[in-house]
Amino acid sequence: MIVSDIMITKVLSLAEEDTVAKAFSLMIDNSIHQIPLAADDGKYVGMIFAKQFLGTNPMPSSKLKHFMVRAPMLSPQDSIEKAAQLVLGSGNRAMPVVEKGRLAGIVSETDIVLTADFGHATVDEVMSGAIVIEQDTKLSDALSKMRRYNISRLPVIDGKGILRGTINALDVGKIISKPKERTSKSAGITGDTADIKDVKVKDIMRRVVSVERGTRLNSVIENFRKNEEIVVVGDGRPIGIVSPKDALELILPKKSGPVVHVAHLEEEEARREIHDELTRFLEKIQGKIEDVTSLIVYADRHKTRKYSLRSRLVTSKGVIDAKAVGYDPISASKELISRLERRVKSEHSQRVKGREHRESVRKF
Repeated sequence: MIVSDIMITKVLSLAEEDTVAKAFSLMIDNSIHQIPLAADDGKYVGMIFAKQFLGTNPMPSSKLKHFMVRAPMLSPQDSIEKAAQLVLGSGNRAMPVVEKGRLAGIVSETDIVLTADFGHATVDEVMSGAIVIEQDTKLSDALSKMRRYNISRLPVIDGKGILRGTINALDVGKIISKPKERTSKSAGITGDTADIKDVKVKDIMRRVVSVERGTRLNSVIENFRKNEEIVVVGDGRPIGIVSPKDALELILPKKSGPVVHVAHLEEEEARREIHDELTRFLEKIQGKIEDVTSLIVYADRHKTRKYSLRSRLVTSKGVIDAKAVGYDPISASKELISRLERRVKSEHSQRVKGREHRESVRKF
């Protein structure tokens, strides 16, 4: 199977001179998080992503050319495996398909996931820790949390921690892209552009698909056609979240021994520094934790020049995740490693105690 077999050919596109307000309106009306930019002759120019708008505070009248991303491109003849690698490596939800310089279509993470067979894999193997928001929280606080963790979705809980719904970047965009009267003419898309401070999370949250731990991925993948995430729950409380991108990790090319994948980061030197630090970490923990298959790191550089890292240490027993922030790739990596080491040490101690308990029981 190749890209042309799954790509969407009827693609909504905009021009560089179109505005942020027009892009946001098109995204919200069509429930999409990305729009390709093309010239009048159909020549592909770049991509716009909804997540950018939440983090950069653009004016609604700003031109899209100022926010354009030079996303990696696919050709119709590329393999599905290459498409999966580019989606994971870039951190983008979709990739443009370009032929002879012209926009031919688009392939999203969901399009790719729906072609895969995950065998006996369960949601436990790919879920990330759930960062949640309470339903009575102000929407402005939810937006701040999305920006702080560089994420575009939040499961919503009630005061007892029970899952009640979910919100994402487009849900927030419906509110913050609506202009209101103001005395200042300089504000962009921030908490002041609409009545975001008067809106609570429960006012805009949507229904959410939830499953228990141990659920097989193949049994829930179809839910991604209409839902951006699946929340994994225990006793009704969110304990993890699975997105199409999480599931894609299982179809990365298989190699012998543990593998480090560093995604999102375009700076080659920073990527190499993070990769080298984490490769040494993997070598160090061999024997302390069984069957490590991969360490996947999502690295982002922010306007503050800080680096934020989100990692998933994948083992045969499940996933250990951690997050860290630093002012440079090395300090961020060391902080991430410190947090992962604490988690690994805890897992190792529990495993040793369990083995000692079983041996003592056998003696009696």
